[in-house]
Amino acid sequence: MLAMGEPYFNCGKAAPLRGIRVLDLCRVVSGPFGSLLLADLGAEVIRVESVPDSTRIVESVPDSTPPARPAGDLAVDEAFSWGLNRNKRSIALDLKSEQGREIFHRLVAEADVVCDNFRPGVTQRLKIDRESLAVHNPSIITCSLTGFGADGPWASMPAYDPIVQAMCGTMNYTRLSPSGSPVRWGIPIGDLFAGIFTAIGVVAATIHRDRTGAGQHVDVAMLDVMLALNTYRVPQALTFDEEPLPAPFEGGQGTVPFGNFECRTGWISTCISQRMWRPACEVFNRPELAEDVRFSTGAARYANSAELIALLQEIFLERTADEWQRDLMDAGVVCGKVTEVADVFQHPQVLARGMSVQIQDEMGRSATVAGDPLGFADPDTWHAPSPIGADTALVLHDLLGMPAQEVMQLHERGVVFAPNGAESVAPLAPHRRFVASQVRDVDAEDAPLTGINVLELNGDEPSKCFAAQLLADLGADVIRVDRPVGQVIEPYPNQQREISFRAGLNRGKRSVIADLKTDEGKALFTALVKRADVVLDNYRPGVLTRLGIDNDSLRSLNPRVISTSITGFGHTGPWSSFPAFDNAIQALGGGMSITVDPQSPQTPVRWGNPIGGLTGAMFAALGTLASVRLQQLTGKGRALDVSLLDSQVALLSYRVPQAVTVGRRFLPEPYRGGSGSLPFGAFPTAGGGWFVICITPQFWHDFCVASGHPEWENDPRFRTEPLRRDNEAELYDNVRPVFLERTAEEWQDIYFRMKLPGAPVLTINDAFRHPQAVARSMAVTLTDSGVPAGIEVANAPLKFSSSRIASARSAPEPGAHTAEIVESLAHDGVLLH
Repeated sequence: MLAMGEPYFNCGKAAPLRGIRVLDLCRVVSGPFGSLLLADLGAEVIRVESVPDSTRIVESVPDSTPPARPAGDLAVDEAFSWGLNRNKRSIALDLKSEQGREIFHRLVAEADVVCDNFRPGVTQRLKIDRESLAVHNPSIITCSLTGFGADGPWASMPAYDPIVQAMCGTMNYTRLSPSGSPVRWGIPIGDLFAGIFTAIGVVAATIHRDRTGAGQHVDVAMLDVMLALNTYRVPQALTFDEEPLPAPFEGGQGTVPFGNFECRTGWISTCISQRMWRPACEVFNRPELAEDVRFSTGAARYANSAELIALLQEIFLERTADEWQRDLMDAGVVCGKVTEVADVFQHPQVLARGMSVQIQDEMGRSATVAGDPLGFADPDTWHAPSPIGADTALVLHDLLGMPAQEVMQLHERGVVFAPNGAESVAPLAPHRRFVASQVRDVDAEDAPLTGINVLELNGDEPSKCFAAQLLADLGADVIRVDRPVGQVIEPYPNQQREISFRAGLNRGKRSVIADLKTDEGKALFTALVKRADVVLDNYRPGVLTRLGIDNDSLRSLNPRVISTSITGFGHTGPWSSFPAFDNAIQALGGGMSITVDPQSPQTPVRWGNPIGGLTGAMFAALGTLASVRLQQLTGKGRALDVSLLDSQVALLSYRVPQAVTVGRRFLPEPYRGGSGSLPFGAFPTAGGGWFVICITPQFWHDFCVASGHPEWENDPRFRTEPLRRDNEAELYDNVRPVFLERTAEEWQDIYFRMKLPGAPVLTINDAFRHPQAVARSMAVTLTDSGVPAGIEVANAPLKFSSSRIASARSAPEPGAHTAEIVESLAHDGVLLH
């Protein structure tokens, strides 16, 4: 029996995507992160890179895998690639040439998936769009990741991570105060989250192809993904007109204190719920605060938050962050030290969970990379990415039967790049060309998870709720097993907040009431488990064992069942028993250490949405999909142990070898891009708005023209990017006053007309009313028992060319489907009281 937390590769089973071959056309961060996750699930990923010219200079953030250096330490550009492209192969083709395209088309016939993150229109111009590729492989799955999607008025606009962070609405309330600067998360979550959804979409499309024989196209947009992650904030703003405001010391459910406090040394992030308040007061050495009428209840702390925060700010300065973390966590009070990127990989829980992995290249050089947060991969087999073109000769020979002499001739003509001495010696993974079965389990238009039954155990935390909602969007029948009405642990501050959580995180589900502490409740749950494919929970380790519904108990009822358990720190390791909330995960995961308000650069800022929980939710959905594919191939279930901290650590990806191996210290850089480009960042405008720009070298000329200062282009202080970095203070002294000359809306008109990367910082309302969000149908109005006029929620972010998405179904009231589900069980011969 597979125990919760046991690494999957120790069980001798096939990886979920073993036998799947991916041609990866992606560049930079978003797409490569998505294909990295596919590789961790067992796919063979072959990067299709450009043929380098003889004068090619590798930049600090390369579009291609840098050539391996003959000896010495790892360089920054190599470290970037090792973090995102480990375990991937590399071929180089000139897709602009007729011969190069012909070779690619032949490779597509031997592949299962093609991923790209080109701007819309590029694949059509290169004749490698889905329609062109389907001629050579009708069952091919194609996936395009773009900033704004394949359609809509902004489809052709350039997109960078800060742009979608600004446009999604969340940056507007990620501030230290209403008058402060909007803050972007220091890690490019717009890129990385879209990468996770790319993997989710590809695995879902693979399941769909297994069942129908039909390939299809997956359309992933960074903005769609970031809009969808607003979850419960959407009905709050769009239906109840409660636009989220900066609340650096308040949790999403109104929990106070929930924020960051400066200590004698370092910073600590706290998340203190009602049941933790008394033990926290004991640790503070202020036991009288537990009985103080101003603070004794959650409602009282919410009403008197300013007074409480001022008091705690004094208390936390008395000790170091390490001391507070030790004593509070030992008392069962959630907190986390704000941790720098390199230090994350010294944390005992990160080490115990295998999230710090050493890999080597063929010359024996090694680097630390982030591990697989889902536990499917075997890190003992991991290796550095192939240098550019190292696998060209092998791939062309083994897949196309091309002799070495022909490869050499193509290399000499620049059609391919296959350098001598760099050839790969590792054979390609076993692969069989997909042949559509005559038997159809579901129709080609059905959602990928049609017929899959998911039980979601009670709880309102975004990690579990959002994961289950993603599965419901993909067609699963998700049944929430809710507590009896009245058994509420943490009440919401008002009814609007409660309805928003229910509607924003539970659309498309059904609900039954079952008290799992009673025989009747357990009988209903047992009956549901016997016909379930997945059971999803986010209880702390040990809770399900006490209830008698742990993984072993579930598997004794249904050997095929998949147990997906989402916890703060996982089911193994020295921190496994500790409680966790989002703010602490953000702090411990490294990202908060490089997220600051430029006007208060010493103060770490938490992202306005609970990305600690939401990241875990996305990984849980991906892992569950992968487990469903294995279940359908083998008939067996498994235990999936998803840790929120592991999930955050995975987001560090390319930063890990740079920080841990190369020794680069990552500091907050709110006015620089990831590769050091500038000008970048948020600037105040006339009328009180803010405008975010991302000016990389190719946009410098047009930026100078748009700013009304064409003379900047050749100014000896600014004409090249290195010069702009050397003269950064002078550059911004010139740029800031310019943005105050126009409103954010006026700047938007100029940037849109000139196709420059820039956007206003939008509210949630403005984000979902934006023409691009409207064109992509990212808001949907559903009927709701608590809101007669209907309630607006975020729509599903994935778009499939064939499969229907099942997002337009209302969120249930607790127990709304109990009678219906009990009746269906009775129809199957299961009688319940």
